[in-house]
Amino acid sequence: SRGEIDKAGRRARDLVRQILTFSRNESPHRVPLQLAEVVHEALRLVKVTLPPHVSLQVNIDESTPPVLANATQIEQAILNLCTNAIHSLTQQPAILQVELGYSLRASDDTTERRSGLRGHHVKLTVSDTGSGMSESTLQRIFEPFFTTKPVGHGTGLGLSVVHGIMRAHMGSVRVKSTPGQGSEFRLYFPVSDD
Repeated sequence: SRGEIDKAGRRARDLVRQILTFSRNESPHRVPLQLAEVVHEALRLVKVTLPPHVSLQVNIDESTPPVLANATQIEQAILNLCTNAIHSLTQQPAILQVELGYSLRASDDTTERRSGLRGHHVKLTVSDTGSGMSESTLQRIFEPFFTTKPVGHGTGLGLSVVHGIMRAHMGSVRVKSTPGQGSEFRLYFPVSDD
């Protein structure tokens, strides 16, 4: 049917876009952005695909300081995280939560220090009440082509793309997940000095 063809076309387009994002090693063009606007824009797209049993809870601080970012790539990261979350939300009722806030990372934690996570960051959190992930799955989620979805349903590129985008933005991504209790992805963006 026409709808199926359209859907397949869109999936192919998205896949190509993700492969390009993943394979390009040059830094994306980044400008100082207020992330709240980008998050609102991405969530407009998410709302269209939201199943009826999932409620979206949004908590956005409109006044977070600007970060150096590429809006298209940040939108892609948000869409990837939200799509994954929605796929894990099979139980009724379900909650997808997106939060944007401001965070001061303490520099006394050695792992944080090693990863350069010091100072002021804008923190974007995408969390869900879905099926969660085991420790062994968590170890592998950022690998390209690793997927827990059935054949034909996932490319296994979503989270590796998110990881690549955060690296290109000099930021980092943290994950917490418990089987049966959902997952939480936190993206940290260094605040722009401009």
